[in-house]
Amino acid sequence: MIERRSERVTAALAALRERGERVTPGRSAVLEVVDSSAEHLDAESIATAVARRVPGVHRATIYRSLTSLSELGILTHTHVPGSATIYHLAPAGESHGHTHLQCTSCERFFDLPVSELEQLRESVRERAGFEIDPRHAALLGTCEECAQDQQA
Repeated sequence: MIERRSERVTAALAALRERGERVTPGRSAVLEVVDSSAEHLDAESIATAVARRVPGVHRATIYRSLTSLSELGILTHTHVPGSATIYHLAPAGESHGHTHLQCTSCERFFDLPVSELEQLRESVRERAGFEIDPRHAALLGTCEECAQDQQA
């Protein structure tokens, strides 16, 4: 069965080629796995899925691909407190993206447009002279469902 690549993966591979970067089976598989998942995947989950998809790709190649694709801006990554870094395919032409919220009770992730944090970013910039990058780390808190459970 031949899988058809998504437009996002096709655009990411084209961006690699435009920059003179190699498009390898490992890089392609990493991009396809990350793009096809609705979950927030860490490196280990990506490596396991790539190994199922392309059995000949060495695990070290997958980890190197995650690093190089992140450095090139093709993938974005978010550090999660107390957990592994998660990866996303960077939307083509989108510089703002989203930030991650993680519930400390149920550990689920929620995506929030970065623009929702603009007022906080401006306040921190003015008061502390500090520029927050809300795409790089997850913000911790309690989701509505867990908050209701705790009140009950």
